[in-house]
Amino acid sequence: MKQKETTLEKITRVVNVAGTAILMNLLFLVSCIPVVTIGQAWCALLNGIRYNIRGDSWFEGYKVGFKRRFWRGTISWCVMLLINGYFLLDLNHAVYYDATVPMVAAAVMFAVSGMLTVSLLMLNVYIPTSVGDWVMNSVNMVFKAPHWLLIAAALFWLPTVMALLWIDIFLYAVMVFIAVYFAAAALIGTMVMKEPLVDLLVSCRADGTLTAEEGSFTPKEEDEE
Repeated sequence: MKQKETTLEKITRVVNVAGTAILMNLLFLVSCIPVVTIGQAWCALLNGIRYNIRGDSWFEGYKVGFKRRFWRGTISWCVMLLINGYFLLDLNHAVYYDATVPMVAAAVMFAVSGMLTVSLLMLNVYIPTSVGDWVMNSVNMVFKAPHWLLIAAALFWLPTVMALLWIDIFLYAVMVFIAVYFAAAALIGTMVMKEPLVDLLVSCRADGTLTAEEGSFTPKEEDEE
């Protein structure tokens, strides 16, 4: 019979989880300093969380995630950063001039490009395939799981949108972003995307497009399939 967790053990567990999240968040922010590495830093953060969930060293997972398919993640991030930046600036311009139709159009285009960005980065971590299959699966994910992917993308882009459109609110929340936000956002994004990612993993196994490289969702989920 499993023993009931004591209050001290609960407090210790919460402190450990919070401490891990803070350390991961700070490492992510340091990795983002060159800007062009933000995409791969996000991949590393997702992989660190994946390792932590399965009971391995999150730091080791972070290092592995940062190195694995580095150029794929970095190049895709730089391309999508330009696309997202264009639509975000267009949205900012429309908001400034209170132009409703351009505002809606820019918001929709930014949402779609933001979702594709997150889809590319997530699949770069979780579903190891060839470049062609990776891009195709990332686009398909936007159409197959738009609601869940929109949540994950909103969490990823929220600080940038706030900094550009609502700077006052951003300044109030900046300490949260520095302390723990991105680690929490990566965890929540992984949780909401769990089902479509596992479905895609099963599909890729069935059609033989998976590579031999380790990178599937989690061992526990693989055992359950």
